[in-house]
Amino acid sequence: MQAGCKKVEITPPVGAPIGGNVREDNYSRGVHDSLFANILYLNNEENQILFIGMDVVAVPGFLVKRMKTRIELECGIGANQITIFATHTHSGPDIMECFKDDFHPIIIKYLDELVEKVVAGVSSCIEHKWTAELGVGKGFEESVAFNRRIFMKDGSLKMNFEPINLHKVDKSAGPIDPDLFVLSVRDEQQNIQSLIVNYTLHSAILVGKDWLFSRDFIHKLTVKLESEIDENLVVLFANGASGNINHININEPNQSRGFEEADRVGEILADKVLAVIRSINYSSSHQINVLSKQVQLPRREITSEMVEEAKVILDQVNWKVPSLLDGVPKEGYAKEIIALSKIKEDYLETEIQVIQIGEHAIACLPGEFFVEQGLTIKTNGHFKETMVIGLANDCVGYVPTENAFTEGGYEIKTARSSQLLPKSGQMVVDEILCMLKEVKKVNAV
Repeated sequence: MQAGCKKVEITPPVGAPIGGNVREDNYSRGVHDSLFANILYLNNEENQILFIGMDVVAVPGFLVKRMKTRIELECGIGANQITIFATHTHSGPDIMECFKDDFHPIIIKYLDELVEKVVAGVSSCIEHKWTAELGVGKGFEESVAFNRRIFMKDGSLKMNFEPINLHKVDKSAGPIDPDLFVLSVRDEQQNIQSLIVNYTLHSAILVGKDWLFSRDFIHKLTVKLESEIDENLVVLFANGASGNINHININEPNQSRGFEEADRVGEILADKVLAVIRSINYSSSHQINVLSKQVQLPRREITSEMVEEAKVILDQVNWKVPSLLDGVPKEGYAKEIIALSKIKEDYLETEIQVIQIGEHAIACLPGEFFVEQGLTIKTNGHFKETMVIGLANDCVGYVPTENAFTEGGYEIKTARSSQLLPKSGQMVVDEILCMLKEVKKVNAV
């Protein structure tokens, strides 16, 4: 087994807009902690896989295609052997394709530079690869993640970031995913060089706090792991199916939304990672297989009545969208309806991907899928254990369960951030399970 790893700083210039919320003044004013693209390359002579984890809110399809095309051309790694995912920090650059008319000029230039930096980092990984062995371990952490959808006693549904009367709460509307997976790669001297940490939690504690760029809780997670293992350690944080999972505990009304809280969560996760590492068994002979597939997911219909209603809403505010820290104002959704009405394609084409590493598998989902969908994949994934990485290789927006559409809530509201028909999530889950079965069968043969 050969491996290479690299961390590349990708912090945008101050003044670039911050992505992850909808507010008029979203221009950054400084840097709390630097953002990175963390890269891990694995090659067992029969196959290879390249992981790129970036501190951005999402990886839109156009950016993924640019990166994969360049990497394939210049580094010789097939596009289907590359996995690009976002940590989903809500305090990174605004590179999403929704809730704005077009990209800011600073972002356009930043994206060009981002591609160049990542391609150079990949080249360095391959050039400086070393003999490696790897292992996968699993732990659990239940204290920092919460399902953000709450059933009230009157049958209604609220989001946990909305004002809630605790006396009127019935129960959580769904589960969390407490699994914490660690893929650890070490060299011949048994020094750990890189980790993939897979956990399901919105990286949205800060949401552009103080207009500063930050990796959110991932910063403290990484810093502590570096201090305990090696200052040059390359840590890739891979978020799970976190579409309806965040850090907000409604039973702690004084819970912070600042850097202290982000550090608290990051330190808890780092401690769990260190405990998992101590139990990992390493090997240099893991089987590697990768399978990618393009799928077409059906979009919702945007009617002329919806467009006219949206125009009425916007006319009342002179087409100016008010700011919110959490969620999106109705005027923001109105502008999204108009943007969606201009899209003629009935389907959205995207990439789904599965990866085998020994007895373990990784399912890569191209958006913010609900935790229930991730758990279904894990339960039925055909392998000893299956990790789920969300916001990978594309961002089709929120992909709620079909039940969520009858319950209501923030994630189902139609916008470019949530534009698919209710059946789309199950379509992807079914395809992923078939792909995992296919990869398992190929290995058995």
